[in-house]
Amino acid sequence: MSSAPKVAVILINRNGYSLTEACVRSLAATRYPNLLTVIVDNGSKQEELEQLVELARREPTVLVHPLGYNAGFTKANNVGAELALREHQADYLWILNNDTEVRADAIELHVRAFAEHRLDPKNTIVSSIITYFENDNIWCNGLRDMAWFNFPRGVDKNLPAAQVARPGLVLKSAPYCVGCSMFFAREYVTEHGLMDEAFFIYYDDLDFSLGRNNVHIQQPLVRHKVSATSGNKGSARFTPFQSFLYAKNGIHFYFRKKKIPLLEKIIYVLFTNWVFVLLYVRDWATLKAHCRGLWEGLTKPDKKFVPQ
Repeated sequence: MSSAPKVAVILINRNGYSLTEACVRSLAATRYPNLLTVIVDNGSKQEELEQLVELARREPTVLVHPLGYNAGFTKANNVGAELALREHQADYLWILNNDTEVRADAIELHVRAFAEHRLDPKNTIVSSIITYFENDNIWCNGLRDMAWFNFPRGVDKNLPAAQVARPGLVLKSAPYCVGCSMFFAREYVTEHGLMDEAFFIYYDDLDFSLGRNNVHIQQPLVRHKVSATSGNKGSARFTPFQSFLYAKNGIHFYFRKKKIPLLEKIIYVLFTNWVFVLLYVRDWATLKAHCRGLWEGLTKPDKKFVPQ
């Protein structure tokens, strides 16, 4: 048994086998000596399940856990995390989008960041520079809110990674980590628990990292095929599904979790909320879904989201 800490990577698959397989291949190429990859399947077709089982047969570090239905991003990650912690005694968890590929030294550098910077395992999430898959420009280097408007923006977005990256293990803090890549110790879960399943997907990452020590390795360790699993493939266009949950969860996070002041709530409802519409809504069905999400966020915070 390797003396290296055990790292469990949590991937969620829903009818995206080709993305998941590519991500698994990149993880296997790290040759990290104590790796477990937990693929939680969110109700894929039978053909995909069979492909995942075959992938696990070929890759001994892969474990497939079918849920049989679409449980959402938060619950699926929680199921994978609990499995890794309780049954496989993982020391670290890495919540990672299945539409990513990682650099060969990515796992090693995340683990070393905790040791070499003496990061508090109870209160720290580590990420890195995340680039677009198609080029070397930065997709995200942490998240922050625009003052007064509470509009989450990626730090250093669209800058060339070479302009920002630093050799070695240089860390940069940010108010939030993005759910595409969040690496944390088992002690973090003991201290704070797992993800809030009320979000289903979207804003769950802001909630999970709110008020924590969120640090980002200043090297491009993850490449992201942006929104490949959500249906818009990186274009400035939301589906009704996305628009509904962005509207509802935005209210839930800023009003009930971050608890922004009254003036900022007014600005959010009357201005910020509609910026999303101007940027991403392109048809009536999506606009109606957005308005329904806004209304439910304001009036029915406890109503559970059930996907169609």
